[in-house]
Amino acid sequence: MDSIRQCTDFVEVPPKGSRKIWNDLPVLFLALVPMLIIVPVLPSDPSSRPFILIFLTLLFITGIYIMRGNRRRFLLSCILALIAIETFWVSVWPSASSLFLPAEFFLLLFLGHMTGYLVLEMVSSDGGIVDIISGTAVLVMIGGIMLGTSLHLSGWMSRTAMYDPALLHSTFAGSLPEGVMLLTRGGECSSGTSPLTTVLLMTGSVCGFLILALAAGKIAGYYCKKSG
Repeated sequence: MDSIRQCTDFVEVPPKGSRKIWNDLPVLFLALVPMLIIVPVLPSDPSSRPFILIFLTLLFITGIYIMRGNRRRFLLSCILALIAIETFWVSVWPSASSLFLPAEFFLLLFLGHMTGYLVLEMVSSDGGIVDIISGTAVLVMIGGIMLGTSLHLSGWMSRTAMYDPALLHSTFAGSLPEGVMLLTRGGECSSGTSPLTTVLLMTGSVCGFLILALAAGKIAGYYCKKSG
């Protein structure tokens, strides 16, 4: 027994937050890149909606996977994802196509929940330059999807854009790359102008700046720790 105790004394217990989030970034890239590259160029007819929902389902699954280290966040992510996925897939039926909009709201809640987890893990974890750049790219893509989805919903709520219920998936898909562009360099929204849209654009600009500030702080901390 003494020998076992002596051996365990040399085993380093991983500190809290040591399960590096950087290891899960490649999985997130597999879900985020198609959402911004493949989904926006799909045909605008109703037959493309199931393909968009397949990529959305993949995004939900990967989001749940990366939050597996925290039981409370994992359970909440499962609940949000289940509601969103079910609502998205029910909207495939022509008579329920307008359910795509409330499903977008639950997508926003899920992505916001996942973003909070990613930011906390990135702040508390040490990584190299490639890890930091990859994490920043993931946050920019998620933030762009959130901004594009928010603007798509605000266009419907403010009546600044008229949406055909059968083509909601197409206008949603087109708003995703636009959200990334607005997050990174600003500009005007193509769905019209309203007070809510203005607030969302300002919030997006602030979030884009905070993402860059987080990346700069992590890079500076990496070099300071390396030189010290």
